[in-house]
Amino acid sequence: MRRKAEIWKKEEQFLWHKASMTVESAFVLPFFFFAVTMIAGMLDLYHTTILVQTALCEGAKELGMYSYCVEGDTESPVGAVNQAVCMAYGTGKVREVLKKESLPQILGGVQGISLLPSSYENDTIVLKASFVYCMPADIFRSFPLTIKTAGQARAWVGYKGEKYGVGEQEEMVYVTEWESVYHESESCSYLHLSVNQVSYDSLDKRMNQYGEHYHKCGKCWGENTVQRNVYITESGNHYHSFSGCSGLTRHVKLIKKSELKNLKVCTRCGGKDS
Repeated sequence: MRRKAEIWKKEEQFLWHKASMTVESAFVLPFFFFAVTMIAGMLDLYHTTILVQTALCEGAKELGMYSYCVEGDTESPVGAVNQAVCMAYGTGKVREVLKKESLPQILGGVQGISLLPSSYENDTIVLKASFVYCMPADIFRSFPLTIKTAGQARAWVGYKGEKYGVGEQEEMVYVTEWESVYHESESCSYLHLSVNQVSYDSLDKRMNQYGEHYHKCGKCWGENTVQRNVYITESGNHYHSFSGCSGLTRHVKLIKKSELKNLKVCTRCGGKDS
């Protein structure tokens, strides 16, 4: 009898442990699947939001390239940029990026992505998108999320915001890095140098195309400089110790003539091609 009682006791303990594990599993497994579903939904939401935002940023940049155009300009594929154009172009860009995505969690699919708040104000293109997102599990579909994202870019209309073809055309001139004079001709010989290597001993017999003798360059030629060969140009009046001297290079920029600060016109070009 005693042995039988021990057997019953062991069986009772085994059944109690088994029941305990069943109860724990009943509580733990739902939480596990809940966590997995939440993580999967958050990853899918992040992926979808990034795709939409990428499309908005690309669309805003592309529209910014055509913002200088006026109505009827044949160079612009969208015409003059306005709020309606922003909405239409942004919608097309989003659909192009998402055309390979199934988007089962977005209410209405790709058609459910709205760009109504998009705008073009203060020389800035802002494409805004909003959509309703539902988590994968049916239990979460009663709690949809409204997602909003945006992309923006500054319009290419210059510092003063002037559109192409509007206002008077200002005269443009060329200046170099040192800005000692300005040039009215792009083909001025001062801007296009042809560098030649010659013997230092032959400098006394050489003159440039204007009949001037060559003098040493104050930028590259020091007191102790000794060179067998030097570098000169046909239009310059200095000789240089090496071809990389800043006196032999020209960094040219095009600016408005009204922005010049007490610069004289170049005597070589003077508004005419050399």
